[in-house]
Amino acid sequence: MHARLTEPVADQAAPLISAAAGDPTRASLVVVGATVAMALGFGALALPAVFMRPLEAEFAWSRGELSAAYAAATAGMAIGGWLWGRASDRIPMRILLVTGAVGMTLGLLAMAAVETLWQLYVANLVFAGFGFAVLYAPLLAAVGERFDRRRGLAIGIVTAGGALGQGLMPFVGNLLIDDLGWRAAFLMLAAVTLIALALTLPQVSRPKQALSATGAAPTAVNGADRVGWRLVALSAAAFLCCVCMGVPLVHLASFVGTICGSAAIGATSLLIAMLAGTVGRICFGLIADRIGNLPSYALASAIQTVCVVAYPWVGGNASALALSAVFGFGFAGNMTCLVLCVRDAVPATRFGAAIGVVMLVAWAGMGAGAYAGGLLFDLSLSYVSSFLLAGLAGVLNLGIIGTMIVRLQRRPQRPRRELAALRRPAASSARPSTAARAAGAAPVSSPAVLQQRAQGLRPLPSTSARRDGTRHGR
Repeated sequence: MHARLTEPVADQAAPLISAAAGDPTRASLVVVGATVAMALGFGALALPAVFMRPLEAEFAWSRGELSAAYAAATAGMAIGGWLWGRASDRIPMRILLVTGAVGMTLGLLAMAAVETLWQLYVANLVFAGFGFAVLYAPLLAAVGERFDRRRGLAIGIVTAGGALGQGLMPFVGNLLIDDLGWRAAFLMLAAVTLIALALTLPQVSRPKQALSATGAAPTAVNGADRVGWRLVALSAAAFLCCVCMGVPLVHLASFVGTICGSAAIGATSLLIAMLAGTVGRICFGLIADRIGNLPSYALASAIQTVCVVAYPWVGGNASALALSAVFGFGFAGNMTCLVLCVRDAVPATRFGAAIGVVMLVAWAGMGAGAYAGGLLFDLSLSYVSSFLLAGLAGVLNLGIIGTMIVRLQRRPQRPRRELAALRRPAASSARPSTAARAAGAAPVSSPAVLQQRAQGLRPLPSTSARRDGTRHGR
């Protein structure tokens, strides 16, 4: 039971990259660039939480109609993430980075000029589908290929940028709205986004060493059993997990501002949740490196579910802010662990397409949760039913994760010595041991043996050994 719940995939027979592929300084710059882009992308997606108030006041749009703008953004992330995720394995990264930066900037500029609901929906769709969705898979792939042994920590830092942006951008946006108005606030945020991406994205690149190493790995047989069922289960879990988090992410500021009688307190609650989420994503990256990706995902989802169910019963500033901190710590770990689970399930050369599929379903869940939360509020004039619906989705998500853990535990675990032999460079394993030579076994580094071990099979003895065994048997 002490073994980590990770199942070997096709690229695990290749030599491990000990720390970073290539120059460690370059790897650090890749992490910085990806973190900044994640902060701006996720931060802009969270802006409806504070722009809902001025848009409702000026245009008399309902909470449900305004929540549909976030649903449009999540649709863009879902469909765009799937399409661009598949393309990220083929299109040069520079083209993707430029396209994503331009799309994000144009989307924010379009939000500043909206006059009708459909314009608001199109602006959010452009920002997500032709902006942030273009960057999402390439950024995670670049970081994942730079780090291997400490991949959880690296992905945790990058996704922590998303949580930090989800707290800071709405908070800054709320200040800009009060001082300049909502249109000028969108313009200022668009300018900051363009400048920040122009300074940091040129540092992001994928290492050639990692691509060549993973490309040389043998292909797993039984791919439908080893990879397919895990991606289906992770997609279902991601949908329910995002339904659970979609309600508080979009409606938390309005909910807390209503019960506390202050819009500033509502924005502060979202800021506290995201600041705690910044810490949570790094911590859950470390936890995943320690106990495994799926158990860490289950822990993060459990914390999120408990907090969402508890939200309708808070009654004051202190309790609302404290619960927001705990919620932020738990909810933020979900993304880190989900990305690691997908990366653990497929070879590196298929990660872009795989994360695109999973995130398509996840963003659909995020949009469904956000829209359902606003619709239930319009029907009941209360957020109680919205948060209870989110809690139910969280419980179902935990059921799927638990089923995955049980199924993986029932599979025969490969010995640590065998995995270490597969990860050892070919030069160190070129000569078989004395016992292996005496038994006539093939060298550990032979392609046939590596292929058999990648499939979880015991290597067959050599032809001479089988003849000797037959002869002695007679």
